[in-house]
Amino acid sequence: MYKKLILEGQRRIQDTVPKKRHRHWNYEILNLNKIITFVGPRRAGKTYFMIYSLRELIERGTVSKNQIVFVDFTAFFEGRFDIDGLLESYFELCPDLPPFFVFDEIQELPDFSKIILSLFNRNYKIFLSGSNSKLLSSELATEFRWRTYDIMIFPLSWTEYCDFRNLDFNGALTSEDIGSRKNAFHDYMKFWWYPEVVLINDPNIREELLKSYFELVLYKDLLERYSISNEFVIKFLFRKLVLSNTKEFSINKAFNELKSRGIKVGVQTLYTYIEYLKQIFLLKEIGDLYKKTGKKYYFLDVGFMNLIDRENFGQRFENIVFLELSRHFDHLSYAMNDTEVDFIAQEGSMAVQACFELTFENFERETKSLRKIDAGSKYVVYFQKNGELKFPENEGTRAISFFDFIENHLPLRQ
Repeated sequence: MYKKLILEGQRRIQDTVPKKRHRHWNYEILNLNKIITFVGPRRAGKTYFMIYSLRELIERGTVSKNQIVFVDFTAFFEGRFDIDGLLESYFELCPDLPPFFVFDEIQELPDFSKIILSLFNRNYKIFLSGSNSKLLSSELATEFRWRTYDIMIFPLSWTEYCDFRNLDFNGALTSEDIGSRKNAFHDYMKFWWYPEVVLINDPNIREELLKSYFELVLYKDLLERYSISNEFVIKFLFRKLVLSNTKEFSINKAFNELKSRGIKVGVQTLYTYIEYLKQIFLLKEIGDLYKKTGKKYYFLDVGFMNLIDRENFGQRFENIVFLELSRHFDHLSYAMNDTEVDFIAQEGSMAVQACFELTFENFERETKSLRKIDAGSKYVVYFQKNGELKFPENEGTRAISFFDFIENHLPLRQ
């Protein structure tokens, strides 16, 4: 059985030709003697990024195809996983080279940490992928601490979406190009985050795929994995988070609303559910730079928001700006004093306001709060503006388009 599994995995690596992602892959990582973990939401492209990385390693001669032991645990239905049987089958096939283990969606395997640790202690190279933050180095059991290197795989960025759709908006753009780019960005805000969805043209099929992803996350990753019986409360909480997206979220207000409806649930249970949503990479949390109590939540997939609220492009745009910043900065916060600053990166290296449509009427409001913040660079990032209006630099604060911002003003990923 395991010989067949190994050979099928090697054929999959050979036959799959994934599109390149805009995620830097440093080959020196393999010299760190660490378990490499690829983490992120379901369907975000972790498997394909792993396969892309493996194909490059094979082409460079760093790894032989025959060394790869690829196991997809979402498709492994053989009951108990016998690691000794897997090793015996591998060395029967390839006795002269050490195995390179690639385990996809490893969280599906009960007590996976014992198996991985035993392989790591034998000095085998290991790639893991998973859709749960328990794979992050900060969350793994004590015996794994400092033994993993995390690679976070987000759903598609705007630039990656353009690559997948073979759209070229580089260089000088005509009026027709600018109009086409706006049209494509509106579609991107609705559906285009998952690689599989990007390759579908029919909007009805796209929406059905998005709904199926949501059902998978809801039932398998939440209700089943965490043994949650109260489906109504989870759906209520998800809806409230969508509608309050980009604003401070109050658990107590959600609790009081449920209480007024006669729904019995504890405040602590709601806090626990929020933690579950973060653990499965549905949400990311940021705090107020100056207050310990304030929290805002952003979605790692804006398409899911479209299932609840199709009209609020302002919120969706701010969420997109948040995700672009998250690709480049490890720490983000916000500030809520007299006025609000949407994002502060690395405790002050950059401050950003996100504004879907910038006008002379709202320019003063958007820049006022930025002028009060001590930051290395300050930007009002907009999707569109009224006509050919020019916005002057105001006390170090610049107004620039989203496209200019992501192409020219974000640092390289550390």
